[in-house]
Amino acid sequence: MPSRPSDAPPAPDRVDAVLDEFYALRTPSGDPVLDAIATAIFVEDAFGVTLSDAEIDPAHLAGRDAVRHLLTRHLA
Repeated sequence: MPSRPSDAPPAPDRVDAVLDEFYALRTPSGDPVLDAIATAIFVEDAFGVTLSDAEIDPAHLAGRDAVRHLLTRHLA
């Protein structure tokens, strides 16, 4: 299987697979701010992006669809 160049964004199906695994294994804390911080750390580590302080917010990281939308902007 050919590998992608390190500077190329991951394929959309790869992003979906990583997010599916994250949400399947994650246990919410009950604190939306803490969950947003944990999700932000995961997103930055897994996808090599840097989120702004404004993006590390429950409104932007509240669920899989919100995270996917955020990643779409960062990985474009």
